[in-house]
Amino acid sequence: MAMTGDKRYNSEIISIDSNSLVSYVYAKNEIKLNKLEKSNKDAFFISYLQTRDVISTVIDVSRNIPDSDLKDAIEIKVYDELALDSSIAYTISYLETESKDVKNRTFNVFLIDSSLVASKFNPIREKTRYIDYITPTPFLLKSLYHKNFIDADGTHCFVYFQKSDAFLAIYKNGEYLYSKSLHYSLKEINEKFCELLGERVDEDDFYKLLTNEGLRTSNGHFQQSLMQLFGEIFLYISDVLVFTKRTYNIDIIDKIYLGSEVGPLSGIEEYSKSYLGLESFELNFSIAINSKEWYIDQVHILMMLAAQCYMENPDDTLNFSIYQRPPALKDRPAGKLLGIVAASILIGFAYPAYQFAYHSILSLKAAKQTSEYTTLLQKTSVIRQELGRLKTEKEKVDTLVQGETSKFEFRKKLLNEIYSKKISYPMKALILVEIFKLSNQNECKVESIEFKNNTFNFYIRNNSEKKITEFIKDLTALKKYHINTEKISQNDELRVYTSKISIGLSHE
Repeated sequence: MAMTGDKRYNSEIISIDSNSLVSYVYAKNEIKLNKLEKSNKDAFFISYLQTRDVISTVIDVSRNIPDSDLKDAIEIKVYDELALDSSIAYTISYLETESKDVKNRTFNVFLIDSSLVASKFNPIREKTRYIDYITPTPFLLKSLYHKNFIDADGTHCFVYFQKSDAFLAIYKNGEYLYSKSLHYSLKEINEKFCELLGERVDEDDFYKLLTNEGLRTSNGHFQQSLMQLFGEIFLYISDVLVFTKRTYNIDIIDKIYLGSEVGPLSGIEEYSKSYLGLESFELNFSIAINSKEWYIDQVHILMMLAAQCYMENPDDTLNFSIYQRPPALKDRPAGKLLGIVAASILIGFAYPAYQFAYHSILSLKAAKQTSEYTTLLQKTSVIRQELGRLKTEKEKVDTLVQGETSKFEFRKKLLNEIYSKKISYPMKALILVEIFKLSNQNECKVESIEFKNNTFNFYIRNNSEKKITEFIKDLTALKKYHINTEKISQNDELRVYTSKISIGLSHE
């Protein structure tokens, strides 16, 4: 697991359910149940806020407002539009969303009663001292994209049933778009099931029914009540999706993920297809080598993934924790002051010591370099004498070399001339014979021949332009000479065609 340079916590992650205080520890790719009071104090502690505890809204803010004033502008507009009680302190966070409005910027704004955070998480803080990260459950889903459990392309819907809450969240291209707390928590579903059934069913037994037999139970009375109940639930979810698609201009939901705190609900996929027209996928992800030993509430899995993402890239935009551990001493004002004082003391003592040490080093260097200079001066004198002797010898050798070079150049020139006379002339004769032979074959008459700059210029005449062309083609086909021809001219008086053909000797 990638870690940042922050050493305030180690690689252990402890996820905590804020309602039941059930917690798990994730370390070395294993997940185990954890006792909060015996937790490693250097572990990373993470918990979550239920969706029903969060007030969310969408507001527009003028693009003319500078970023430095943006937070105040959003808070003022939120208090005004939602008619909030100014006596209640809210923790406010916001995310900017895509907007085609050229005049305004659009923000998803989230508000949480600060006193609620204190009362809800203080029991955890008493056992752990710190809670490093707290965020609403819908935002934990973003870690699935960061960790590549889900491909970010498309629009995805997530529905998750918890014992005391249920939520729906929409993500588009891996980014948060919308979330809503649903009326149907698992406890509420149990209560309505008992009302429809007309008798009391133990809560734990009901959860076992949902995960084992589920909506396909063999008990006809149970099945009828479950079908009616889940029909109402998915009609409600369908209404929420219709509203969301209209509000956010969503053309289609590509995938829907369904899950629950107690495990996958057997048979629920049929309701997704019938009421929503969507094929459903289980919201059930495994991140540890022992994950298959028992079912773990997926919110704990999401918290562990979100903790990894935070440790890799700390971002407190959606962190509502008021119990974060203090920064490292070096990053606190007191630590910085202590650092400055310590540095000042060290500098005060270090400067005189530095001057003394530097003087000693310079003295040693000067003595060493003086000794080296004397030795080098002696060696230099010997080398200069030797260079003088070698220079005299070089001058004598240069004189001898110059005389021998003159003799060599004379002989080289003589040999080249002899070779040229012996080889070049017979070759030219052979070339002329070959060219005359081709001209005779093509019935072309050679009027005259010139030889300049290693090139024969033949002046050809024939009664037929075609014969001259064929002669040029035969010459070219030999691939032995550089052929260059001018245009074939016609003499109307003599009724003949003439052309100048230049033949370069490539073997000269």
